[in-house]
Amino acid sequence: MNTIIKPKALKVGDTIGIISPASPQRDPERLQRGISYLEQKGFTVKLGNSALASYAGYLAGTDQERIHDLEAMFSDTSVDAIFCARGGYGTARMLPYINYDVIVANPKVFVGFSDTTALQCAILKKTGLITFSGAMPSVDMADSIDPFTESSLWDILMNTSEKRTIPTQDSFSIHSGLAEGRLICGNLCLIASLCGSEYLPEFSNTILLLEDIGEEQYKVDRLLCQLELNGILSKTNGLLFGQFTPPNNPITSVPQRNYQDILTEYSLKMNKPSLANIDYGHIAKKLTLPFGVSISMDADNKEIVLLESPVCS
Repeated sequence: MNTIIKPKALKVGDTIGIISPASPQRDPERLQRGISYLEQKGFTVKLGNSALASYAGYLAGTDQERIHDLEAMFSDTSVDAIFCARGGYGTARMLPYINYDVIVANPKVFVGFSDTTALQCAILKKTGLITFSGAMPSVDMADSIDPFTESSLWDILMNTSEKRTIPTQDSFSIHSGLAEGRLICGNLCLIASLCGSEYLPEFSNTILLLEDIGEEQYKVDRLLCQLELNGILSKTNGLLFGQFTPPNNPITSVPQRNYQDILTEYSLKMNKPSLANIDYGHIAKKLTLPFGVSISMDADNKEIVLLESPVCS
C-alpha cells in the first residue's frame, strides 16, 4: 500500500466539484436540488462537463469523458473537494486509463458511494489517498437529508480531531473480539468484481466493512465465498457489515436464507471479530466513512473508533 495521503479538511466557502463517474442522472432535477443544498450550506459548486451526460444507456458519458471530468477536477486548483453525483454502473471501466499521478499531485476530499467503491479501491491502491464513502448529491441531498446522514458527512469532512467514536447504536455483535486496521469499506459486489485485478488494495491489517443492495441471498453468499477464495476474508483483521437491502422482485424459486445467517456463517468461519447492522448502505440514514483510515473495533462493546483524523488542517 502506498504512503497514506490525507486531504485538507473541507471548510465553508470551499468549492465542491461534482462529477458522474458511473451512471447518468435519472432525474437531473434531483442533482440540481442537491447542488442547491450544498450552496445553502455555504459552498460553491462546479459541475463536471459530463455530469449530466448520458451514453450507451447506463453510462454518464464515454469512459474518456468521465475520466476527463475526474482528472480535471483533481487538477483544477480552484476545486477543493469532489463529490460523485450518484452511483450506478461503469466506474470500474475507467480504472486502467486514469492518470493516478494527477491525483497524487492534487490530493483533495473525494466522496462517493456504491459503484464508486471500485474507484476508491483503485485510488487507495495506486495513490494512498484517503477518500470518503457516503452521502451523494443526487441521492441523499436532493430532498430532506436525514439528520444522522448530514451530521456524519460534515463531521468526517470538516473535523480534524485525531480520535473519535463512530456511532454504532443499531449494531450487534456476531463474533467477539478486538481488532485494529485500515478501514476498507464499500459495496460487496464491486469489491468482488475487482478480485484478480491490480486495483484492489492489500487486505492485510485492514478491517473490512461491506454492504449491498438488490442481491438475492444466494448471490451475497457467492460473493462472500469469492472473497474467501481470494484470501481476502482471511487476511483482514475484522469484519463489519452494513445494510443488505433485498431486491424488489426476487426471481429465485428456491427457499432463501436470512442475510444475517449468511453473514454470521462467514464471520464464524473466519473466526474474526464481527459487527453487523451498521448504519451504512443504500439507506437514508447512513454514515460517511473514511476509506483507508486506521480504526479499531470492539465487537463485544459494539464500538468503532477512528484512530486518526482522515483530513489535515
